[in-house]
Amino acid sequence: MITKKNSITKFQLFFVLIQSQIGIGLLSLPNVVQESAKGDGWLSIILAGVVVQFLLFVYLSLLKRFPNDEFTQITQKILGRTLGKIINIILYFYFIMTGSISIILMVKLINLQLLPLTPGWMISLLILSACIYLTISNLKIIARFFVLATTLIILLLFITLFTFVLPKEIQFILPVGSSGIKNILIGSNSALISMVGFEGLLFLYSFIIHNNKGVLKTISMANIFVTGFYTFIVFICLISFSPDQLNQIREPVTYLFRGLSFKMFTRIDFIFLSLWMVPMTTSIIAYLFLASKSISNEKKSYKKTVVINGIVIFLISLIPHTDEITTLFSKYLSYLSYSVIFVIPVLLLILSILLKKHETGETA
Repeated sequence: MITKKNSITKFQLFFVLIQSQIGIGLLSLPNVVQESAKGDGWLSIILAGVVVQFLLFVYLSLLKRFPNDEFTQITQKILGRTLGKIINIILYFYFIMTGSISIILMVKLINLQLLPLTPGWMISLLILSACIYLTISNLKIIARFFVLATTLIILLLFITLFTFVLPKEIQFILPVGSSGIKNILIGSNSALISMVGFEGLLFLYSFIIHNNKGVLKTISMANIFVTGFYTFIVFICLISFSPDQLNQIREPVTYLFRGLSFKMFTRIDFIFLSLWMVPMTTSIIAYLFLASKSISNEKKSYKKTVVINGIVIFLISLIPHTDEITTLFSKYLSYLSYSVIFVIPVLLLILSILLKKHETGETA
């Protein structure tokens, strides 16, 4: 049941969407988009942002027909009880798998860059313990934490500006558009997967105070911020590393800071990664929350569900994951992502219009 204690403002929604989208995927994004789009990778990010904006409009068009219902209720009202529950289970599986791959990649990064001697299971346990502790709180507390955590993204953006003292080659992205529309589109496909998290709006809408107006502006501003942030980071990497270097470096963003050195600070890349752990963790919190909400709407069972889901993600993270297995895992998860962020919402919107379904669940 939605109460004043677990409702959020549109201001908080802005930061929740940002923190849900920005995470571990950013670190390898320049490498991923460069494989197909080459120097036009930054154009692929902008195009992906346009696609996200379209999907947000679709989500809002659907949710406005059921302003006071949670998404798990909307699926059952449109598709019927049985089929609706099946869709909710698919959503649950998607959120659990996305949270799992996020923690797996995060643990690998920490082991490789920061704590090579610390067992991966210990890092995973510590991160998930913190995630569970915050997620069992109500949504308002989670949103407040996300607002504070966004200040670190601003700080990281400020730190990134120091990389302009290092050599840059604008010729790496010239001439603009030389990769061709096809390759730019392929790059935008990869970028879109790295920008997932905006689908959280489907579950957050009914918790927004006064959700009858102003929401489109809020989610559009959040999308502009995320798209601009991703484009800026990718652009810097594209003019900082040659195409051959980007092909060889898995997380180019961390390598941006290795050439920086100040009298009071050395190894700026370590400082960056230490701070970036917070945005990576908030995305896991978001998916843990969404996974729990997709199968539990009751306050009493919600906390228990969060703990169980946290344990499930932890157990999945214990499975040995070679680079090949992780790549294959990510590949099939990307296919499921398209079903969740595009196919299901669009299908629900079309059916709700054709069947004339609205909040009361009756036929108009």
